[in-house]
Amino acid sequence: MKKLGFIIIAVLLGCVVACNKDTEYHQTRFLRPGDTPLIVYADQEWDSIAFQTTESFELSTNVTWCKVDERYKSLDIPYSNALVDCYAWLQFEPNTTGESRYAIVHLAAGDYSIDGFVVQYPFLCITSPTRYGEGLTPLTFNYDETQKDITFTAFGEWTLALKEPATWVTQLSRIQGGEGDVKVTVTLETNATGADRTAVVTLTSRGVSEDITITQYKQPEE
Repeated sequence: MKKLGFIIIAVLLGCVVACNKDTEYHQTRFLRPGDTPLIVYADQEWDSIAFQTTESFELSTNVTWCKVDERYKSLDIPYSNALVDCYAWLQFEPNTTGESRYAIVHLAAGDYSIDGFVVQYPFLCITSPTRYGEGLTPLTFNYDETQKDITFTAFGEWTLALKEPATWVTQLSRIQGGEGDVKVTVTLETNATGADRTAVVTLTSRGVSEDITITQYKQPEE
């Protein structure tokens, strides 16, 4: 999906300006990423960068997992003293390393060069349950609560399945689908066991998997 993507690194916002007595004008600067890195998720395949320049340019990266689409690697700008709005698509491999990883996008424009930064997280774009650091908080239910939603953005074909059998998890409203914003309703039985209970579902997208813990509390003692 060519759409926009916990360790934040410093970013160099490149901006080079020069003027001489002949009123020549040169400027190159990143707009996206800007003061912070471009953030992408583990299963994300595409995202865009934006910049302005007065010069013909070439784009490159320093890693193999993040590449500039061939159609956007270079451009000859024939104008003189004109600041041109430009963009390019970056393509990413799935991040199955279990760690955040970093890329530099190098923009060489005329006699000037600047760098922008990309961070690819090691996890999926799950919005419910909420994330704490790089982990997820459990999706929690009171003993008599029977429905809550898991929400996420998938950047490819995805599946959702119980990691181990749990008969008290009676339904997942969706177990597979395509890219986009997704809501899956989890349905449970009322917990009359007298003990807290836990199940785990695994979400997988583009070869990246993440576990989501479901916890249903016992009935409080009177």
